[in-house]
Amino acid sequence: MRDVAEFAQVSQATVSNYFHKPRKLSDTTRERIRQAVEALGFVPNDAARMLRTGVSPVIGYLAFELASATTPEIAAAIERRVSAHDMYLLMANDIGSRDRERDYLQLFEQQRVAGIIVSPVGDVEAELARLRQRGIASVLSARRANSPTQAAVSTDHVAGSRLAVQHLIELGRRKIGFVASSLDLQQVADRQRGAMSVIELVPDATLEIISVAERTVEAGIACADSLARRAPADRPDALFCANDLLAIGMIQSFTAGRRIRVPDDIAVMGYDDIEFAQSTIVPLSTVRTPHAQLGTAAADLLFDEIDLLRDPERADEERRAPHIEFSPELVVRASTVGT
Repeated sequence: MRDVAEFAQVSQATVSNYFHKPRKLSDTTRERIRQAVEALGFVPNDAARMLRTGVSPVIGYLAFELASATTPEIAAAIERRVSAHDMYLLMANDIGSRDRERDYLQLFEQQRVAGIIVSPVGDVEAELARLRQRGIASVLSARRANSPTQAAVSTDHVAGSRLAVQHLIELGRRKIGFVASSLDLQQVADRQRGAMSVIELVPDATLEIISVAERTVEAGIACADSLARRAPADRPDALFCANDLLAIGMIQSFTAGRRIRVPDDIAVMGYDDIEFAQSTIVPLSTVRTPHAQLGTAAADLLFDEIDLLRDPERADEERRAPHIEFSPELVVRASTVGT
């Protein structure tokens, strides 16, 4: 770094800002340092920096579905906040494996990241508590915390599914199918609980659990094809899908050749209100969840937790960690009420 500073005719502090706080520098200074770095082939050693300062420039983000329709928006919001702190986001996908999830948490610990945001498939709170004792802050994302000492940001999926099923009941639908993958995932289990809480109050209503392998458009198409092979009297008159991708697949299959009319024969309700929900062949009724706001809140809360752990007077104090929960809202479109 000293060689780069001499080559660019700036101070070592200015070179440090180039790598860690570039917004402090003018365009001219950044370009001069860039040329020096390129000419000398310099690569900063973050491991050495961490040994010197004890501060990592990296935030870890672990999610069970990086390829889902909602995760990219959440991740982008987290990245914006991380970038504003002149830090970097290291993302990992556990592909729904609890073993892989533990492996990544161990990797983040080995890398001595400053903090971790995790949207888990399993119960990781004991592991996160151990990491906090090692000085690594954490926030659960898109999931409620069981421990009062674990910071978390979530959406009230029980309330969201109540909105969805109550809407279908008010439309006169009584044979409702809940289309979802594994109920081991807390978010999906919460949506089933919310749906059932409404059905139990309506004597002539039923809820059929319809299992699919994945929460994808393709799985929705396959499920709809299977339902279409039932006799009309044996089909649900409404479907509440665990996410919008399933619902979009359902609509695509039902409306091909107009075999089954949506919503006349079967009303279809999604969940999440992703970008494509309103542009399907039959615009999708759904439950809107605040993806970007959730990501922003998770990042902001994590930086608060990092600051707390770095404060020697407060790091060991017993306290109730913040639990932020967003309220979803019902979005009504043609897939349930028609045009």
